[in-house]
Amino acid sequence: MRSLGAICATALAVALFGTCIGVVAIRALGMGTAVVAGASMEPTITDGSLLIVEPIAPSLIARGDIIAFDQSGRLTTRRVIAVDAANVAEPMFTTKADANAVPDPEPAYFPGSVALYRASIPQLGYVVAYMQAYWRLALLVIAAALFLACATTPVLANARAQALIRPRTPAFATVAVDSEEVWTNHMGWLRKATF
Repeated sequence: MRSLGAICATALAVALFGTCIGVVAIRALGMGTAVVAGASMEPTITDGSLLIVEPIAPSLIARGDIIAFDQSGRLTTRRVIAVDAANVAEPMFTTKADANAVPDPEPAYFPGSVALYRASIPQLGYVVAYMQAYWRLALLVIAAALFLACATTPVLANARAQALIRPRTPAFATVAVDSEEVWTNHMGWLRKATF
């Protein structure tokens, strides 16, 4: 039977390994991530989700695609409801948030690339935002948890092992002591010790 510390350590190692593989896979595929801070795209994308986006040329965007772009210094996620392709190199897009009843008042165009929505992971954006803001504190908490797990594992294992061992009953022996001989030896030692 495995100890609680070993199970926790294994679970933590698997979670960290999976996270690393996921981040490497996203970056290797040329994709990026963004944190959703708002409910304008609900129910498709919930507030606090981690978006996985792929940068592409604006000419590849089609009606119905969800795009993420910078609008006044904030990342904005919208659904494309119309494409005006009069200028093929830089088309104009009419966008709308899923939670809004009307489209955005101004059409959008992108001179460079735009991020195309590929997937979202609900609630993970909160964790990522927290880790980015308080990474030193999070690292300290993880280190403390690992230290606690490593420190308590031997103690708990030793306590379990001692519970399985039956206590021994001490055996008493009878010893005859000659008090006169003990006193004589003691006085001789004192004479040698004093000058």
